[in-house]
Amino acid sequence: MHDSLKRTDGGESRDTLEAAAAVLLDAIDSMALVLDPSGRVVLANRTCESVLGMPAAKMLGRTPFDLGFGPREPCPEQAAGDAQVQTASGEIRLVAWSSRVLFHPDGAVRCVIATGTDVTEARATERRLRESERRFRELAENVNDLVAELTREGEFAYVNPRFEAVLGWPPDAYLGHSVYEHVHPGDHETVRQALGEFDRPGISRQTTMRVQQRSGGYRPLETVARTFTAPDGQLRLAVISRDVSERAAAESELRRVDRLVTLGTFAAGVAHEINNPVAAILLAAEVALERPRPPGADSLDARSLERIAGHARRCGAIVRSMLDFAAQGRSERRLHDVNDLVGQAVALVEGYARERGASLKLDRHGGLPRIRGNGVEIEQVFVNLLRNALESRRTAVSVEVETRALDDRVRVTVRDDGEGIPADIRAQIFDPFYSTKRTSGGTGLGLAIVRRIVADHGGEIRIEDRPVAGTCFAVELPIARAHAWRTS
Repeated sequence: MHDSLKRTDGGESRDTLEAAAAVLLDAIDSMALVLDPSGRVVLANRTCESVLGMPAAKMLGRTPFDLGFGPREPCPEQAAGDAQVQTASGEIRLVAWSSRVLFHPDGAVRCVIATGTDVTEARATERRLRESERRFRELAENVNDLVAELTREGEFAYVNPRFEAVLGWPPDAYLGHSVYEHVHPGDHETVRQALGEFDRPGISRQTTMRVQQRSGGYRPLETVARTFTAPDGQLRLAVISRDVSERAAAESELRRVDRLVTLGTFAAGVAHEINNPVAAILLAAEVALERPRPPGADSLDARSLERIAGHARRCGAIVRSMLDFAAQGRSERRLHDVNDLVGQAVALVEGYARERGASLKLDRHGGLPRIRGNGVEIEQVFVNLLRNALESRRTAVSVEVETRALDDRVRVTVRDDGEGIPADIRAQIFDPFYSTKRTSGGTGLGLAIVRRIVADHGGEIRIEDRPVAGTCFAVELPIARAHAWRTS
């Protein structure tokens, strides 16, 4: 073909080239225009006819602006961008244009070649995607759940701000990092199995896993993950997690309450069973005390019998208090002097203190206002605290008990110089069934019962820091008010 072109004159060569160019332009799917130096159309292909809805003959000699598109300003040597085009029917289409200016050897403009592709639907799809992404981000960044996007390998590609609010880590701490870095090691196998199952779009799984907090420890998250195909064609995981730590704590508390209810029912039955032997012990002790004794007989037997009778009466009072509380939900309340109750509690544990080689010191401030409550229960509070203090070290522990009056309360403190309570378990020691003395027979109910009794009397119990080793429990009980007594 090149040889034949060389043998023809310049006119024939031009005609042949133009005919060939026209065939080629008509064969492509893009719009194509050739403009003369004045910017008028000298050639338009069939795609232009199809998009604009007019024959090429009507386009010749007209500028692109006359045809409904193109800028008024002259095109630079190379230009590209989207332009709106109005078709013969009045419809507005969006065309992605690219133009190039060809020059003569002397620098004069020879022609302008412009090509374009109808991108109306594509741009509409892009706008919808951008709008969808905007709505997704607004939704994801304002919900209370934790929203994340993961790769199939388990790397974070996106996390919403809720991660930082719940777990404390900023988003940068997650992006590009593996989920294994944040999940509890005990849950790694669960995550590994789940990632292995996410091999195609539409797979969803639900699980609960423990995720690390910045402040330390792990928080349980209920997680739902579903696979989808990302715009780049890669398989991704959309993950939505919800903090269920409060729910888990509530469920745990319900289980503890259920155990306490069961234990309370059992204890009420035991109280009935204990009542009879305790009454028999008390009766035997009182009968023995009433028998005449020979002159000069040792009084140790009499004192022992009096102590047996006293403890039997106390057992009977405790049993009656338990039965009254179980039946009515509230035990009998009377006026009491806290000094008397503390003194009785100290007397009850003195023998135990001697067995352990411990020392007991009692500092009672006189003239304390009286409190209203159940004497047996309050005495039980102090007995439990004293026993715990005496057991705070194996031998030679020193325990101090002090009473004093505050503005509207009476305060009792029980201090010891034992091993103390670690700060990390202080919040748990009042929980039912939590005990640090399982090996020595502890049930974990002593301090839970103490707190229940104190709270039921409108008081407060807490652990206070000591400048030296040991533990200090402070119990504050409200004083009785005269108007309350007149109306009750």
